[in-house]
Amino acid sequence: MDLRTQTLPPGWRIEASGPFPGGRACVLRLIGPDGVEAVWDVEESMSQCDAVKQLAAAMALTGESYREDDDDRPGTLLVP
Repeated sequence: MDLRTQTLPPGWRIEASGPFPGGRACVLRLIGPDGVEAVWDVEESMSQCDAVKQLAAAMALTGESYREDDDDRPGTLLVP
């Protein structure tokens, strides 16, 4: 496995979050420079949700914000 740091092309953004209170899905969101989004909702019981949680935690540990707080989407990750 190649473990080198990888980055997204300029203007692209990735968000990883969840699950949040009142919901049972982890969400992985890819946002293009033109604002178009691809969104994957994964049920908490699926192993892919663990990967989303790990990505969100790793992004938070680097000091990079994986999501800006706004009224529509919560900004904090709940880690068990």
